[in-house]
Amino acid sequence: MQHRPLKQLCGLIATAAVALVLIGCNGKTGPAGANGTNGTNGTNGTNGTNGTNAVITVNAAQLTPDQWGQMSLNGTVTSVTMGTKPVVNFTVTDSKGTPVSGLGFTTKTSTNIVPSYPNFAFSIAKLVPAGTDGSPSKWVNYIVTTMPSTTTAAAPSKPSTDNTGTLVDNGDGSYKYTFYRDITAAQAFLDGYTYTGNNLRADLGDVSYQPTLTHRVSIQIGGNARGTSTNTPDGSNTGITGVPILNPANITYDFVPATGAAPAATAQRNIVDMTSCNTCHTRLVVHGGNRVDPRYCVVCHTDQRKYGNPEATTTATGYTGNTYKINGLGVADFPAFIHRLHAGEFLQKTGYLYAGIAFNETTYPQDLRNCSKCHTASIAATPQGDAWKTNPSRMACGACHDGIDWVAGTNHAGGPQTSDLNCTGCHGASQMQVIHTPMLAPNPGYVAGSHTNGSYIADYKSILPAGAHQITYDLKSVTLTATGQPVLTFRFLQDGTAVAFNAAPAAADATAELMPGYIGSPNAYVAFGVLQDGIAAPADWNATLSATIRNVWNKTVTSATMTGPDANGYYALTFAASVPAGATQITAGIGYNYSYGNPPLTQIDLPAFPYSGGITGTGGLSVPAPNVAKLVSGTLPTGFAAQTARRSIVSNQKCNDCHAVLGVFTDKTYHAGERNDAPTCTFCHNVNRVNSGWGVNIKDAIHSIHAADKRVNKFSWEVSAGDTYWNVTYPAILNNCEACHVPGSYDFSNSTNAAAIPNLLWTTVATGTTPTPVNAIVTGNETVPGVYWSPFTAAYGSAYAFGSGFGYNGTTQAITQAASTTLVNSPITSACSNCHDTPAAIAHFKGNGGAFYEARATALLKVEQCMVCHGSGRTADIKAVHMNFK
Repeated sequence: MQHRPLKQLCGLIATAAVALVLIGCNGKTGPAGANGTNGTNGTNGTNGTNGTNAVITVNAAQLTPDQWGQMSLNGTVTSVTMGTKPVVNFTVTDSKGTPVSGLGFTTKTSTNIVPSYPNFAFSIAKLVPAGTDGSPSKWVNYIVTTMPSTTTAAAPSKPSTDNTGTLVDNGDGSYKYTFYRDITAAQAFLDGYTYTGNNLRADLGDVSYQPTLTHRVSIQIGGNARGTSTNTPDGSNTGITGVPILNPANITYDFVPATGAAPAATAQRNIVDMTSCNTCHTRLVVHGGNRVDPRYCVVCHTDQRKYGNPEATTTATGYTGNTYKINGLGVADFPAFIHRLHAGEFLQKTGYLYAGIAFNETTYPQDLRNCSKCHTASIAATPQGDAWKTNPSRMACGACHDGIDWVAGTNHAGGPQTSDLNCTGCHGASQMQVIHTPMLAPNPGYVAGSHTNGSYIADYKSILPAGAHQITYDLKSVTLTATGQPVLTFRFLQDGTAVAFNAAPAAADATAELMPGYIGSPNAYVAFGVLQDGIAAPADWNATLSATIRNVWNKTVTSATMTGPDANGYYALTFAASVPAGATQITAGIGYNYSYGNPPLTQIDLPAFPYSGGITGTGGLSVPAPNVAKLVSGTLPTGFAAQTARRSIVSNQKCNDCHAVLGVFTDKTYHAGERNDAPTCTFCHNVNRVNSGWGVNIKDAIHSIHAADKRVNKFSWEVSAGDTYWNVTYPAILNNCEACHVPGSYDFSNSTNAAAIPNLLWTTVATGTTPTPVNAIVTGNETVPGVYWSPFTAAYGSAYAFGSGFGYNGTTQAITQAASTTLVNSPITSACSNCHDTPAAIAHFKGNGGAFYEARATALLKVEQCMVCHGSGRTADIKAVHMNFK
């Protein structure tokens, strides 16, 4: 019923439509009608508002503690506005360059009057120009007052940081911070304060605001993740161990407040660059790992850090108690602090102690005089890096030369010095360059009358004394004769020019020397691998041939012969002994000599370095040449397999980042500086070299020495010669394997290194007989005389016979396998146990197929399972567990 009207309407419309159709078919078409009037255009709509581009940021407030712990930050100051309170505008990004927002976490305890920003630390200092008394420019920090609280008023303090101001987070990775402290009021506050005891107003210096001087703003961004440790809204400890950021940002910005411009070069003090520091340190880790850039360090480590401390108490040999202030100067002033810390074991006075740091115990891996290692103007980052030679001072120099009494003039050739004015007068830049370039070090010698005792050693990279020459070795090729005798084709270059040796004597003549003006010579070495412990093609060298070139030339030995020179100045040295057909990695080199009775190549015609005469004389100047080595090449004799080089493991450059030149740049010159090539140290320090119950294969010796602080058992090989290796301090991050190793070598991720695993040789750790009595270093008794024996082998007791070790006879090619009773470490266990030598670690090695100080008879039956878990990409990948340092 409800739909009927609609039906009726539809019917009427349909009927009308039919009628119209019928009419159109039967009638005539009428004329066209007039066009209708166009309608009025509609009003245009309003333009929409342009949208804003969204800024993608990493929001620190949304990170988990684990994510924060993997964060690396960078930052840049964009401007500083100076009023009474400095205003700093800066940006923060992560390691990928993505802006980081949300860093403004705050903490406010019940006694704080304002909140603080625990992940920030700001400071500001002025650079006081060099004084008329010759003193160098210096930083003076303005932040030398404590924060007031509800219970304590502000008071003078050592230089500190400001993080209780106002922080504005713009949400796009940019921030604005306004200091809490009014730096223009600092001087008046200090002057009006009442001081008592060791709190001396003078120790904080002149902190008046001087806008025409260079100023430096420093910012630290790092610390613990929000919600860990005390980084909570009320500053209470959550009971959750702090999770520090992986890599904090240290930002510095130099400017002149009066103009807002960057300071002129003459008004800067950029002397030390972080990159130079980290060639040794890998990464500076101080103050919880948050302060890593020396440009930041110098803002707080000023002379003002002596505030509140008494003058150090002196003893007959040095000091006792804390040494925060010596001779009125702050020990923590950066130049003095760093010089004294690096001088460590070389300091004349004893008892230095600052903030728990016993300076005298620090060891240094190269010659202390190598000033340009740390600071030099040759790099853009440190335009004032040559200040060590152009502007020496009593404060900086006296930190290393601590035996000088500047007032009395004791131990100072120039007598008393009451100012720095005369420093450059006596020690001009050219003289400083000479006396602080480590080109000379006394050669300690070995046995009196059998070596060049008392001669001097010069580094081949240094500025040499007048008349001295630089000799280098050019090894053209290493080949084999048809019967397997190695032939080395080589020449010496003197200052780049080929050297013609003296005429060889017709018969043996022990007094005949190779070169006019020189005695001694390097060695020729050949190293290779032969069958050992059932491994037919070892991945390690275990056999060598050697000859002193001088002795071959003057015919006092028959182990080799020499011919030459050819038209290009090359000589050919052919060994009498042969390399066996099954040998692997046949490699030869020149250098290496320091053996008894055969001095290294030493120049003896220099009046400044007189020589006493004869082969056993003393004096002269030895300039160690870089060792050179080559893999055998050319057509190999019948039966010889194609040779491949021993796997790459370490590089000289990596070693010399710390050592400058191996064996030379230190007062503890070893091997007379003649053995200075890290990859070929294994020529001698191979898997069969044993000393006092220690394996001194190079991987065992170097790991043990570098890990001295970590080891439980003191590595005491050769301690009878005075080398207390357990006292070595390591300046870098110990688990940064790539500080020494080439990538892919130590973790076997490189295919060549991985392929070597089945053919690695066991390290021999004990042969012969234990001494009587057994003097093992276990608890630090360094004064016991006589032979020191490994605590692991000492357990076998006095006069215990381990048997004879492995041997190879080059003349007969006879191989003598080691006695089954000798002790060995399995290959990977051997490397790892030199750092990880705790009982738990050793039990772990043994429980996974490793052998540790075990008789060969049973050890060789084992198969290490290390790579099941520690292989590349596995659960505990060697690289992953070692290279996870901050």
